[in-house]
Formats: sequence, C-alpha cells, structure tokens
Amino acid sequence: MTTAAMDALVLTAPGQVENRRWGKPPAPEGEDVLVRVIRAGICGSELEGVATKSPRRVPPLIMGHEFAGRIEAVGPEAAAAGWRVGERVVPNPLMPCGRCRTCARGLTNACPNRTLLGLHRHGGHTEWVLVNARQLHRIPDSLSDEAAAMAEPLAVAVHGVRLLGGSAVLPRAVAIYGAGTIGLLALQAARLAGATTTLVFDVDEERLAVARRLRATRALDPRSEAGAGEGLERTAASLTDGDGFDGAIDAVGRGDTRAGTLKLIRPGGTVVWVGSAQDEVPVRGMELLLGEKRIQGAYAYTDDDFKTALGLLAAGRVETASWSAVFPLREGAQVFERLLTHQEPAIKALLAP
Repeated sequence: MTTAAMDALVLTAPGQVENRRWGKPPAPEGEDVLVRVIRAGICGSELEGVATKSPRRVPPLIMGHEFAGRIEAVGPEAAAAGWRVGERVVPNPLMPCGRCRTCARGLTNACPNRTLLGLHRHGGHTEWVLVNARQLHRIPDSLSDEAAAMAEPLAVAVHGVRLLGGSAVLPRAVAIYGAGTIGLLALQAARLAGATTTLVFDVDEERLAVARRLRATRALDPRSEAGAGEGLERTAASLTDGDGFDGAIDAVGRGDTRAGTLKLIRPGGTVVWVGSAQDEVPVRGMELLLGEKRIQGAYAYTDDDFKTALGLLAAGRVETASWSAVFPLREGAQVFERLLTHQEPAIKALLAP
C-alpha cells in the first residue's frame, strides 16, 4: 500500500531547509487529533536555529510551533473529551509532563521534561500534523486563521510582561529592545498592562516605523545620537522625569542589548530577558548591587498566558495584520532564505499549505 504524501518544509540537515514531499501522519489514536494546517508562522528561534546549525533541532524535522488549523480526524480519547472534526483550533505547542516538582509549582513552561511541537516532534510547517488534544484551544469565530496563528508569539510577550509586573510596581515606563515579532507584541502587551511610556529600539527604520504606528512613545535606532551614550541618557531622563524606566524587555538577546536594558532601568527596576541570540554575556555586578536591579529570565509561557493571548486577539486588542504577510508553503524554503538574509520586508511570515 502506498503511503499518502503531503507537502512539507523540512530541516533536512543542519542549516538546511527544503520543501519536500513527506508521508502524511497516520490516523490519530488515543488523545491525538489530526489537524489540517491553515496558517503556520516562522519563528525567530527557528531562523536562529537554522543560521547557527543548532543541535537542538535534529534533522530530518518538520519545524513550526506557531500554527492554526482545522481538526480532520479524532482519536477515541480525544473524541470522548468532546473534540469534533471540523473545529478550528490552535495548539499550545508546549507540553509539560505535569508530574515533576517544577510543574507542581506552576512553572509548567520550565518543566525539565517538556516537549515542543516542531522541536521534539514534527510541527506545523506542513499540511497535516498530529497534536495531543490536551494542547488544543478552540478558535473563536470572530478570529481569523492568520491572527490565531499569532497566539503563540503573543503568549511569549504576555508572559514577559506579566513577569515584569509580577516582580515590581506596575511598570509605567517600559523600554523594549527589538522591534521584531516579539518586540512589537511586547510593546502592545505592555501598553495593555498599563504602560504609559514606551521606548523601542531597533536598527531597522521600517520596523521602528511600525513601532511608532503601534503607539510607542519613542522608537530609536541604538546607533543614533538620541539612542546611545549621553544622548540616550537625556532621552530616558526626558521620558521618565529623570527617574529611569520601571522595567525593560530584551527581545534580542545579545550582550549589548541585555546590558542596555540594565542601564535604562531605575533603582529597584526589573529587566526581563526573552531573546536568546547569545548565551554568555557580561554583566556589571555593582550596577545590579548598588541599584538593587533585578534580572528575570523568561521562557515561553504558561497555558494561562496562551489563553490570555488568544483572548486579546479575539477581542481585537492586538494588531498584527499590517506587519505580517502570508506565503504559500511551497515557497517556504525561499521565504526562510529571504528572512535569514534580511531581504524579506515582512516582519512576520506565515505559511499557507
């Protein structure tokens, strides 16, 4: 018997992504459901993983942890739980074990036994994918497939902003390094959480223009006079009445951006590091000690963060359409290449099987 085939974007070797024909998943069993992918985002972590030939993603692998689709088939246990063919769904791709002490503390996103769709098992850069029903969320009728596919990166931003507010006074003034997908979503999440002053940094003027359109108080190139050195000190002082920022989010993850967040916050302020471009970075210990500043790491999100993100999108509180674009899945390898070489103008790329 010939196995049914489907189109897929496959990590075929370290640093190499190709469009291939791939075997369609088998009929779902147990708690699994078969989802027909409608829209799937390309994440910055996937681009980084390809660019650095990261050993975390083992070829051959279908990546893609940001996607939305429709249920095509249902395993018996999933059917007993109420899932039906034809329902529009978006999965929370992060699956904690639910049994360890970390999970018991509520830190399910930090579970040492967690698995992620598109990393530990095949993800959504394809036509069909098997997903455990416990990972699924129903998509409200008012929400488009494109917006629903943005729930995962928005959950990352929601989680980062929640950590910022949870470790300090409600952050009134927030600085954000990076105006890519996570940075722009963090900007909107911070404003929804009560931030009245927001400063966004990026080296791409088109991305800074999007940040301004999304109502950032200031959007600056960190290489400009107002965005670096004494000029930045004057900019920050003017925006915060000389106090410094209550909090900052680094959505880049380089040494200079992480150091930049620490310099901008006031005594007692908090920085949340979301980006992961570099591993080891130098930190000035006295700057932390004398100002009692806090560094908070952030990884992914909890399921509550994911639900919050989906609700914000459904309520129309977060804008994504103007800075994202949809491309056919069959062009996925070319889209990856354009994104990696900074030739793609869209900030967020979504694939359509």
